[in-house]
Amino acid sequence: MLDSQQLRAFVSVADHGSVTRAADAMHLTQSAVSAQIRRLEEQLGCRVFDRTTRSLQLTAQGSVLLSYARSILKLQQQAVSRLAAPRHAPATLRLGCSEGFPSEWLFGALAGFRQRRPDVHVEISCGISTMLAKQVRQHSLDLMVGTVCDAGSDTETLWMEPLVWAFSARALLDPDAPAPLAFLSEPCPFREAALASLADHGAANWQIVLTAQSSGALVAAAAAGLAITVLTPSGMPPNLRSIPPGSFLPGLPPARFVIQRGESGTASEALSALVDDVREACFRWRGAHAGEFESRVRMA
Repeated sequence: MLDSQQLRAFVSVADHGSVTRAADAMHLTQSAVSAQIRRLEEQLGCRVFDRTTRSLQLTAQGSVLLSYARSILKLQQQAVSRLAAPRHAPATLRLGCSEGFPSEWLFGALAGFRQRRPDVHVEISCGISTMLAKQVRQHSLDLMVGTVCDAGSDTETLWMEPLVWAFSARALLDPDAPAPLAFLSEPCPFREAALASLADHGAANWQIVLTAQSSGALVAAAAAGLAITVLTPSGMPPNLRSIPPGSFLPGLPPARFVIQRGESGTASEALSALVDDVREACFRWRGAHAGEFESRVRMA
């Protein structure tokens, strides 16, 4: 393993072009710096400098080592700086936001919270709500804001919407072919709800043609006429239309947009403040878009 003191001596000599000047810059004796370079060369089994009576020049091996040495020393400094806890470290809250959640108002609330509470650091993870809810229960997240179909006792419902089967507004489906479906990968609450409804109603003429990692891929597939997916009216863009339940696909359960809160120990006051900000921002967003939201729900 390369010794950091030897690397510092090597970089200093390379930068100054002289052992004497490097020793002065490092506040060491010339013999100490020379000894560091000698031990480095012994460990590497090659010379890193060509020495003459007037100058020092990097060898080919020394030129290669120099870029690595700079990177190693920089990474060491970054690691020390990152791990050295400040005297008054901010509290950290870990928030999960589910895939496809209407996030503009949420991120706006988080930006406002950061300005008001510089003493609190909020780390945000985006993913599938089922996994985020599990992380809250396992205490690896403090808070989850997302969409579920079955709300537990530890959740607060912000609002509810129907789930709808969504497909391209311009494309046509082949009535004789299996219904092509697209879902997020497991575990996804919309996928689970849709498959349960298909099973309960005995629907057999369908097949999954796409399993995606993002809701953007589902929307793109539906808009292209490749597949039918499951969305909420507030998350359905204008180029998609809902398929009436009962035509050839069963009805779906409602979706709940929820806050799920865990225990945060010493950061409980900060967590309560964050929950209050998220709730207030949600209500403002809902109020500002009430007419548009109700229209979308009626159309669904």
